Amino acid sequence: MNVGIILGWTSPIMEELLGPDSPIPMTVDETSWFVSVIDWGLILGSLPFGVLADRWGRKPSLQIIGPMALATWVALLYVDTFQGLLAVRFAQGLLAAGAYTVLPVYAGEIAGPKIRGALGTMFQIMMYVGILYVYAAGMYLDYTHLTYAAMAGPVVFCAMFATIPESPHFYVMKNRLADAKRALVWLRGDDTGSSVDDEMDSVVECICKEMRNASFTELFTDWVSLKALIIVQGLSVFRVMAGVTALISYASITFAEMHVAVDANKLSLVFACSVLFSALPSTVLADRVGRRPLMIVSCASCFAFDTAIFAYFYVDRCTAYDVTEYGWLCVLAVGGLSVAHTLGLGSLLSTINCELFPSNTRSIANAVNTITLTVASFLALKIYPVLADDGGMYRNYLISSVFSLTSIISCCLWLPETKGKTFAAIQAQLRKTDDLV
Repeated sequence: MNVGIILGWTSPIMEELLGPDSPIPMTVDETSWFVSVIDWGLILGSLPFGVLADRWGRKPSLQIIGPMALATWVALLYVDTFQGLLAVRFAQGLLAAGAYTVLPVYAGEIAGPKIRGALGTMFQIMMYVGILYVYAAGMYLDYTHLTYAAMAGPVVFCAMFATIPESPHFYVMKNRLADAKRALVWLRGDDTGSSVDDEMDSVVECICKEMRNASFTELFTDWVSLKALIIVQGLSVFRVMAGVTALISYASITFAEMHVAVDANKLSLVFACSVLFSALPSTVLADRVGRRPLMIVSCASCFAFDTAIFAYFYVDRCTAYDVTEYGWLCVLAVGGLSVAHTLGLGSLLSTINCELFPSNTRSIANAVNTITLTVASFLALKIYPVLADDGGMYRNYLISSVFSLTSIISCCLWLPETKGKTFAAIQAQLRKTDDLV
């Protein structure tokens, strides 16, 4: 939720920052830096948080994010220069890196095989809750009061996360078997511990094998691990370039070009609602239909909607045809894009990334994935307003269409199915055959 608040906070205040009464005046080009500088924090913070999660623990690495996030929101109340604003947003990027890197690993390790897909999607759902919250509040609050409202996220997180135990997998990695057993008992809700004995044995056997046979360098030197890494990095790029990432930050200026008689901020709120509620079916379908079919359907649908949005903006900008009365169709296409993206690309990536790697490289692999996501996101956020201003909004969605088409082919050829399998079974499958599909 805190990551969603951090990411979504820019959109509601964008018009105020560009207006004559801006608390921190900036140009259109500077707004792209204001939005994208958070990605530099994500890049630089990912690997340190990955190492910290393996040495210090998953839970402590996440716990420090809450109070530090609260401190950044307080700092924004006193910043009065563009450079100071960039510095605070960079710090928020560092904290978001911790959540992106550690939380999917933690969620995957505390979940049982039958609900791992559903629990993995909760990271995205709660991020969308944060975006929706800040969009809704931004309709009525200015820069200062919206910043106060953003402080609710860290406070709620600190209160709720304090009682949750550490990952049993981390305890086993550190040979703290008694602590691992107690954590499993708490997580499975079994006071006697009898029902977790088999799971505990499986975790110990899997991690002992991984710690004996795997290392960080194997992530890049072993062909199976490298192939899995390439698959996940490809999905990361496709997820960003499908178009929804930029829409989250630039929703208000995008809707303003659609010729509809509805306030752009209200449309942004509707967009956030569609993103949130479209994520809910994936929590059920991920463990019933499977990861691979959902990803293929998601990519194909993104291609269709990206192409439709491209066509609308192209006709509007490059022809004499009046598309004013069809603006609502473009709004519907944006809604469809958000639903399609969230069904697979937006919700399953963290789950797939967690499942394909062994315990001792899982955090580092997720850190590498976060860096890839961030670099792609930075480029997308940096060029989006520039292309929209200089060459027309349609160019953004032409690029998204090409990437979405490529993602369909890639998922059909190389994405493995991991539904309902333990980490040990997934690793055995990947080691048994060089064919990941």
